[in-house]
Amino acid sequence: MAAPQNSGYLQSSDPTKPRSDAAVPFRDIIPSATHPRIAGIADHDALSWCESRRQIEAPAWLINRLDGKNLEKPYTGFTIDGKVREELYEYADDEGAPTEEVVARTGDLLKILTTEQKKAVQFGDVTDDEFRLWSNPELYMNPGGLRLDEYTPEIQTAIHAILKASSSKQGYEKILGCCLTNGFLGHLVNGKKVLNEHSYNFRLFGTPSLTKPWGYTFFGHHLCLAVVFFGKKMVIGPTFMGAEPDRIDEGPHAGLRLFRTEELESLKLMQGLPKELQEKATLSKGMDGKSLPADRWNPFDERHLGGARQDNRVVPFEGCPVSEFPAEAQQSIINLYLAFNEYYPDAVMEHRLALFKKHLNETYFAWIGEFGDEDPYYYRIHSPVAFMELDFHCGIFLTNTTPARCHIHTTNRLPNRGDYGRVLLGQ
Repeated sequence: MAAPQNSGYLQSSDPTKPRSDAAVPFRDIIPSATHPRIAGIADHDALSWCESRRQIEAPAWLINRLDGKNLEKPYTGFTIDGKVREELYEYADDEGAPTEEVVARTGDLLKILTTEQKKAVQFGDVTDDEFRLWSNPELYMNPGGLRLDEYTPEIQTAIHAILKASSSKQGYEKILGCCLTNGFLGHLVNGKKVLNEHSYNFRLFGTPSLTKPWGYTFFGHHLCLAVVFFGKKMVIGPTFMGAEPDRIDEGPHAGLRLFRTEELESLKLMQGLPKELQEKATLSKGMDGKSLPADRWNPFDERHLGGARQDNRVVPFEGCPVSEFPAEAQQSIINLYLAFNEYYPDAVMEHRLALFKKHLNETYFAWIGEFGDEDPYYYRIHSPVAFMELDFHCGIFLTNTTPARCHIHTTNRLPNRGDYGRVLLGQ
């Protein structure tokens, strides 16, 4: 079925050209309680909200696409041409992964769960297809695991302790920031039973071990993590992180702003490139479905290609080779890699960064849109071992009908079967 032309939530008064600067006034585009984007949301929980969206053609298309029955099988991996390039990833015997602490925190969770709750959270192995069954909309079409907002604060805290133990300090702060910002969105649209800081699912795969493969997924609106441990090694990926809006301006978390580096460093990079490299990097000045090929845009993913149900996607290298960049611009690419991957514990990050740098001469930078100070845009950093995207979006809950800088999606893939730790487990 062809992708719909819009999200299905529009009304004639929606702004077609909201301000799009870095401090976009998202409060100017908060929908009224009767707007079709949110009408009735206060009376719904996550499951009933998803069922209500099935009655609207465009979101029904998305729900069907993300349904578990449409998971790509067999898994082959994200590639440039459908062929997996071998022997790219290198893993040391001990990369400093915090496996002992994460095993301990997972044990703490299991101790407080009932028999029925343990049954709900425990899935098969990390190589099972269900490990890939994640999605980033608020639409709850594949229930399973522990959905945090259905459980006690004690269980919520124990799951966050696992996330915290798995991440760097700044990485966990970003993860938590995504959760808090989702709760803030729920507050803005009076939909806290659908959108809140705990509207995420946690699923455990394998038995927590210091020597054998195991992992977990944590996913929901604008935050999805797939985490694998194998001894003192770990892989986090694919991941999805986003926000609508991208900041909190009131309450105890006022001042929180997400993806500042990913946004501002990239714009500075593009603006500073020589004109010929800017042109080489630019795939399209237009950002809408009329400007891009049919398979490069839909009203929910918009321009990003690495989201849910894209495990076997073929995306060729496009844009400008980073090898042609001046040294300062190449450093910006490295800075962006660090920002996208900052959830890794520091010791593990050293290994990931070394691998990325090894393939820097095979890395491409691609851009869609303009690059003035107030412009929305999309960019991609793509190498044999990295695929990172940032995309500014139209509103799903906010009412802007053109991309604005207050709704951000970021995706992070590990091409050539690096996703889900498949290469790691093969070794």
